[in-house]
Amino acid sequence: MHEGFELGSFLAGLPMGFLVAAIILFFSWRKGKKERRFDERFHAIHNWARSFSWVVTTIVLLVTWAVVMIIEPVGTAFFVLMTVYMLHMISYIVGAAIASRRY
Repeated sequence: MHEGFELGSFLAGLPMGFLVAAIILFFSWRKGKKERRFDERFHAIHNWARSFSWVVTTIVLLVTWAVVMIIEPVGTAFFVLMTVYMLHMISYIVGAAIASRRY
């Protein structure tokens, strides 16, 4: 362990942080539901935003992967980026499979 790191405080603070975030999320969701914020327009905007973000993330990962391969020899950074890219693509495959079953 590192000096100055208190495991007890960490173990008490981590669940407390999750609890506070869950309470805030619950009340904001409830308020949004009452104000009808989550209609078809909301879903269409956020579906488009997620797909745009996915494309941008894919491009950034590929560019970063190329830069790492040029600057550094094959090492930890290469394998970390490869793993992130593979998980990114696998999540797309799983999401596409789920979406194709629903529609």
